[in-house]
Amino acid sequence: SILSFAVIGTLISAVCFGVGLYLLGFVAGSYRFSLWDALKFGSLISAVDPVATISVFNALKVNKTLHFLVFGESVLNDAVAIVLYQTFSEFSHAESFNSFTPVLNFFKMFFGSAFIGFLIACLTALILKYAKLSVSPTLELSFYVLMGYLPYFICEGLGMSGIMGILASGTTLAHYAYFNLSRSSQMASHQSFRMMSYIGETFLFVYLGAALTTFRHRWHMMTVLWGIILTLLSRAANIYPLSLVLNQYREQKISYKNQFIMWFSGLRGAIAFALSLNFSSIQEETRKVVVSTTLAIVLFTVIVLGGGTMPVLRLLRVEGANESSVSSGSSRGQENGIRDRMKGPRIVNEIVNGGGESDVEQQEGSVLQQNNSLLMQIESEWLRPALIVPERRAAAQEFDSETVLENNTNSIHQSHQEMIQLNENPLQ
Repeated sequence: SILSFAVIGTLISAVCFGVGLYLLGFVAGSYRFSLWDALKFGSLISAVDPVATISVFNALKVNKTLHFLVFGESVLNDAVAIVLYQTFSEFSHAESFNSFTPVLNFFKMFFGSAFIGFLIACLTALILKYAKLSVSPTLELSFYVLMGYLPYFICEGLGMSGIMGILASGTTLAHYAYFNLSRSSQMASHQSFRMMSYIGETFLFVYLGAALTTFRHRWHMMTVLWGIILTLLSRAANIYPLSLVLNQYREQKISYKNQFIMWFSGLRGAIAFALSLNFSSIQEETRKVVVSTTLAIVLFTVIVLGGGTMPVLRLLRVEGANESSVSSGSSRGQENGIRDRMKGPRIVNEIVNGGGESDVEQQEGSVLQQNNSLLMQIESEWLRPALIVPERRAAAQEFDSETVLENNTNSIHQSHQEMIQLNENPLQ
């Protein structure tokens, strides 16, 4: 399900937006784009960035089916959108090509980049397994971080997608190499990556605000209006038809409420705006129109859709959305930190198994199906024994289950209570 929404759904959104904007140009309903410029615009605007939505999901503890579908799609969607953008950009400057060339080029960039990232991550896991870099935590952590970014430069040098390479590398590193790190390096890497993530997101949103007042924009109001409408319509053309098809094969159906929330959570953010800044066209005015329209769409989705996520969840009474008062505010941030750390390894299982289940009983009921999965057999019988040190394999297996989250959450609550008692009775 996640792969379907991320790959097929992104392609549907890009084509619907691009073709719609191209046709509107003929009837003078918006700025007139060439077909390739419209498709490039559609591919960059199809990159969703539901950061605000995921934060609300964590706070309200929505059902796991909805959470993993939205999160898993957002993880892969950015890479797919970037590959589509690069593919359309290449052919906008090509003099001639056959009808299969864009398709072949897309699969080459997508799967080739992912394969390079996977190989480098496996090599990193092997080195950490046998080199014993834990004697120098600084060297170990530096090696881990640098190897994580290496696929980006290799893929870009080979004319592929660096983002797709680094996505595949990061997911594989979190699933295998992470467990070969020493305990201190595991904690340091987790906090370091979270810090870099926060800094990067903060910088990009500050840059968005600065761009609104400092850039020389070319505002075409009808293009902005139709761009927002086509963004919503193309998202609907992605979510609803695919959900209808996928529900024919899923044991746990995607409910209409979940489909609406998935449509509503289609925020646009940093990736879309960054791609618009690199937009190339024969006419400079076209590039300015794309940048200005993208900025308007990003601000609309973040403010209107992002700000309306919590009220919509409350209004629809989405499962789990009224249970946020169970945990205290002080422990919620720590619990979300554990969930963030688990997302890397668990998202691989969600992609392999076709999406998250809504409760523990359904997870237990699907054990036979998981064991029969060829990919899961390859992982358990070949990849984990080869890439993870023996004493950490059990921990890696447990880390993929919900049990470890509950255990760690209970430990946090217990430690929190002990800290309170120590503060109240310092002489103890």
